[in-house]
Amino acid sequence: MPPFLPDAPEVRRDIAELNEAVRRVDEGVGRIIEALQKHGLWGNTLLVFTTDHGIAFPGAKATLFDPGLEIALLMHGPDEFQGGRVVEAMVSNADLMPTFLELCGLEPPPGLDGKSLLPLVRGQVESLHERLFVELTYHAAYDPMRGLRTERFKYIRGFARRPFWLPPNVDNGYTKDWYRQHRPEVYRDLRPRELLFDLGQDPWERRNLAEEPAYASVLEEMRGALERWMEETEDPLLKGHVPPPSGARVTPSHVWGPEEEVTDRYNPDADA
Repeated sequence: MPPFLPDAPEVRRDIAELNEAVRRVDEGVGRIIEALQKHGLWGNTLLVFTTDHGIAFPGAKATLFDPGLEIALLMHGPDEFQGGRVVEAMVSNADLMPTFLELCGLEPPPGLDGKSLLPLVRGQVESLHERLFVELTYHAAYDPMRGLRTERFKYIRGFARRPFWLPPNVDNGYTKDWYRQHRPEVYRDLRPRELLFDLGQDPWERRNLAEEPAYASVLEEMRGALERWMEETEDPLLKGHVPPPSGARVTPSHVWGPEEEVTDRYNPDADA
């Protein structure tokens, strides 16, 4: 049971369904490997398995908390990708393209955010990134957030007044309903505009340190770094509300489920 979730029958039921989904994925990957082996391609194929977000549970998917940011990244192939190793350093899927280019002997184009994983995999360096920037604007509903993670600290800033977990951005399920019955405040109480966590002492991000005087210098440094990154990347949030792409279907923030009142005639004034 993930420590950030309650040990309740409803949650265990969702976890069981998740485990079954993982089993099916594992079976599917096995079929791909068998096909590569059958056709003599396994020995010179780099197989990469990754995902786009954390597990679909409250406090994970569609948040900037670690359970929502941490994803699978498994690689197997010739030379340094023979397997049997776990690399704990912070990396991003943005690092995959530079990795593939280096493996092909090609120079990366200018402006890439990622870095090749090869120095890390080869043991030439212990880390690639001093910090990683993270963001969310839309999931089902509009919930603009930006964040910054280092090995020790996490900083999150919200750009709209939202509850701690925005209901339409939480996938429907038994766990979501458990929180509605037993801890409704997570869907009701407003999230602080700034969150700061000491991941070394608080890995499950339970204690917000943004107003703690002892962490004022950390907050100032991370806030400044995030603002500079937003300016450098010309983040549209700097100009205010970010409209969805033309024709996109959006769920209003006030509803319970991700598929309620979905519309392509989005009104930002009703969802500020």
